[in-house]
Amino acid sequence: MAGRSWSGSFQSSQSCFTGGFNRRAQHVLASLFLGLGVGTLIGSYTVWDAYAVTVMAIPPLLLDYASSVGRTLLLAPYANRRRNLIREQWKSHRQAVIVIAVLNPLAYILVLYALTFTPVVYVAPTREVSVLLSVIMGSVLLREGQSGRRLGWATVILADVVLLVTG
Repeated sequence: MAGRSWSGSFQSSQSCFTGGFNRRAQHVLASLFLGLGVGTLIGSYTVWDAYAVTVMAIPPLLLDYASSVGRTLLLAPYANRRRNLIREQWKSHRQAVIVIAVLNPLAYILVLYALTFTPVVYVAPTREVSVLLSVIMGSVLLREGQSGRRLGWATVILADVVLLVTG
C-alpha cells in the first residue's frame, strides 16, 4: 500500500507542476525528476509528521509552533535583506497576508491532528488535494494556459486519491 502512495505522489506532483508529459525528451526527463523529487519530499515529510505525532507523541500544536520558529529563523536574513519589498507587499495585500497567516498553520495543524488517529496511508494522498485545488484555481481563476490538459491531469489526481484511499 505504501508503494502505491509513493507512486501516487509522484504521478500527481509530476503532472501538476509540469502540465503532464511533454513530447520532447528533455522535458519528459525534467518532468519525471521534478515529480519524483516533489513526491519524495511530500511523502518524506508526511511520514516524519506521522512519526512525530504518534510515536514521539509530540502534540500537533507544539510541532507547528516549532516548525514556525524554525522557518522564521531560516527566513529572517532573507526577509531582512528585502524589507522594502515586504513593506510594499504588506501595504498592498494586508488582508490576504493575514488570511494566509491564519489558514496555512491551521491546515497543517489539522493534518497533524488527523495523523494522530488515522493511518498515514490515508492522510498522505489527501494532502495531494491541495495541489489539485491549485491546478483548478490556476486554470479557472487565473486563466492559465492549457486548461484542458491541466484539468485532465487534475481528474487523474482525484482518481488517484480515491483509489489510494478506497483500495
